[in-house]
Amino acid sequence: MAKDCSLQYEYHYDPKTDDSLALKWKSNHRDSMQAARVGTNIHNALEIWRAPGGGRRTYPRLLSLYDAENAKNEVDFNFYEDGKRMISRWFDRRGRSPVRVIDTELAFGSHRAPHVLSNDVPVFGFIDCVVEHKDGSIELIDYKSQRAPMTQAEADNAIQAGIYLAVCRELFPGKQLRFTFDLLRYGAVTTTWSEKRLDDFLDWLKAQYEWLINLDKGIATIGKGCMWCAYSEICPRAQELMQKGAWDLIDTSIDANLDEMLTELATVKASQSMLGKRKKAIESHIKENVFDSSMKPADCVEETQNWSVEWGEGERIQYIPREVQRFIDPAVFGSMVSLTKTSVERVLPILPEDIARDIRKTAIVKPIRRLTIKPKESSDGGKE
Repeated sequence: MAKDCSLQYEYHYDPKTDDSLALKWKSNHRDSMQAARVGTNIHNALEIWRAPGGGRRTYPRLLSLYDAENAKNEVDFNFYEDGKRMISRWFDRRGRSPVRVIDTELAFGSHRAPHVLSNDVPVFGFIDCVVEHKDGSIELIDYKSQRAPMTQAEADNAIQAGIYLAVCRELFPGKQLRFTFDLLRYGAVTTTWSEKRLDDFLDWLKAQYEWLINLDKGIATIGKGCMWCAYSEICPRAQELMQKGAWDLIDTSIDANLDEMLTELATVKASQSMLGKRKKAIESHIKENVFDSSMKPADCVEETQNWSVEWGEGERIQYIPREVQRFIDPAVFGSMVSLTKTSVERVLPILPEDIARDIRKTAIVKPIRRLTIKPKESSDGGKE
């Protein structure tokens, strides 16, 4: 977090204002934490299920432990079902094989009393599961419920893997170690580090720590972390972006090196995400505060000095893939980018008239409320 944006790090770990503290608590609200709650419930169930001497390791027992966690830390039904599917996949891939579990939720240090590595860098955390294999090697396992898959390269360069391996080299001296990201949706990705690579990592980590403790004030940075940041409402760079748009982030020339281009791409994506959230917030405010859902569509019209706003009735036309596929050749169906109204109607003119008519009959028309915002015309015919 500190590397992505030192201001976000400051707001999160050392909030100095009422606003930053309020936004921190808001981001931890139940409605904002559904996915995180599911992950926590699965983690807790697996911790108890895999704990040494913790009882039979059967699938029904794992499900019952998951239900018990959801009773204490409830989530919406769709999230609960998603967690159940993850547990089922995980058990089929990883849960059936017996393993010797040394510990679960192995703690090293705490926030107030961190574990100090051999190079004087303080760290703390919990290792979800520590397993010893028949050859004497130790596997450190971290469960992940994230939706994005992970590549081998990402695992091989993960800071978390480096820290856990560095700690366990001290806790289990002389043991061969490996670190596994156990992706509950996809499967396991394992990484092993040589002694030299781990030593080089510790030198790098020391430099990062020294930079971190010398930070006087956080500096706002537009980047990938903005997509999940809770503090965009009080971030000066984010607010500047909201007011001015992302045009200053766009460089039409492509003469930078690949790393710089990828950094710029991440920045543009973050900006798009932030602007998208702002757009959604403004539209929601108009629907809920300027208008009201109980108002008739004909009454939902507002005029400002420069804009005309209408929240009127509209319709959305949808086509069901299996219905369209009944009438057209597979080659034509496969050439369609999507089954949106525009995509389907682009193909209809080249089809025989009777087939085009049958496809049109399959269309589903759904009424919707559509927000329309238009600039007013000025007296000289131009836009105001």
